[in-house]
Amino acid sequence: MIDKSKIFTIFSYIFILYISLLVLIFIFQRSLMYFPIKEKISKSFYKNTQLNMIDINTSDGLILKSLYKKSETNINKTILVLHGNAGHIGHRVNKFKPFIEKGYGLLLLEYRGYGENKGKPNKLGLYKDGEAAINYLINQKIKTKNIVVYGESLGTAIATNLSTNYSFNMTILEAPFTSVADVVQKRYWIFPAKYLVLDDFDILGIIKKIKSPLLILHGYKDYVINIAFGKKIFKAAPNPKKAIFVQNAGHNNLFEFNLANKILNFLEKY
Repeated sequence: MIDKSKIFTIFSYIFILYISLLVLIFIFQRSLMYFPIKEKISKSFYKNTQLNMIDINTSDGLILKSLYKKSETNINKTILVLHGNAGHIGHRVNKFKPFIEKGYGLLLLEYRGYGENKGKPNKLGLYKDGEAAINYLINQKIKTKNIVVYGESLGTAIATNLSTNYSFNMTILEAPFTSVADVVQKRYWIFPAKYLVLDDFDILGIIKKIKSPLLILHGYKDYVINIAFGKKIFKAAPNPKKAIFVQNAGHNNLFEFNLANKILNFLEKY
């Protein structure tokens, strides 16, 4: 005969464990979302690149140590890089060297709480960091029509948000997502995770409002942010737009597929 009390006890323990895990995920969600490396950026990361360490002031009083190189006069375009959720700007220098070598200006924005910068990353804070970067470039007498905003993974949300407020030369989104809530729900499917996200970074809800030509980059073997998210963003975005979907690329190795040259060719033709 089935012992109903034992079954009830087992299900009670499972329920308690389920709720406990849900609570822990909610409390520590930002620790599960942002993975900054907190260290002073060594000059070895940007040696012989013409990049210099600069200070960018945010509207809420933070100083963001970032890397910047002015564009050459024959190019007169500057790329603002908004990186993903892990590491620091030093890890992106090699990736964007081809653009420096072609004469493009480059601003590698470092977020609050990353590198040696004070503060803690969150949605509103990162939006302020992006706005501060644009203000810095404007103060350098660079017109927004000569700025290319490049968002990488999490940075695609910041890039998209900026692009709803400014008319840039171009907006480039590498491995974009519809919203953090959608990505989290897919990963933690057993929980109602999408309803508990504090920093939702909803791109799909604002992509139609962007004021710049759009280029989307995504890999078919991206197991961090599924390419289906990138395709959904591309479909919802206004024209002019172009997508480069790379057959064998994952989340972090798109540039191993000659993508830098493809982007440069696209920028030159455009």
